[in-house]
Amino acid sequence: MKAFCILVVFLLLGNFAEARKVFKADRIVENAKAFQEIQRLVAGKHFVVEINRVYPQSGFDVSRFNPTGKIIVNDSVAQGHLPFFGRAYSLPYNEGGGISFDNTMQAVSIKTIEKRKKQVVSINFTVWGNNDVYQITIEAVPDGSCSVNLTSNNRAQIAYSGTISLPEEK
Repeated sequence: MKAFCILVVFLLLGNFAEARKVFKADRIVENAKAFQEIQRLVAGKHFVVEINRVYPQSGFDVSRFNPTGKIIVNDSVAQGHLPFFGRAYSLPYNEGGGISFDNTMQAVSIKTIEKRKKQVVSINFTVWGNNDVYQITIEAVPDGSCSVNLTSNNRAQIAYSGTISLPEEK
């Protein structure tokens, strides 16, 4: 009887190990499909980035202010309304609020990084705002999350995190 119980335990462990291998293979396939979708979004230059976290250069936690923003990229045009918490070096009077732009992207470069488990699609571009020039880098990973780094001529550098997706159809 004892030998029978041991045999049953080994058979069950063997089945669990096999099921784990199948689950891991399925997860790798799903991850590859998601990464191809992110590559297609970025290469097609037709996506929306929803901002849900802000990381100012000062290091203060600003999540309690519920900072939300959006970047919409459609072909060669980028529109954005982003919150800004940080130092402004030279701005016209009463324009110290958030960052807004709606203009043609310039110097666009798209780069894909695939190393071991790290898969990142990066798009880098320059866009003109009202009185400023913004250098924007968006890095997206297969699960749909992304980070945005923004460098400005008149403001301190700031970083954001959020999600990348297709734009909503109207």
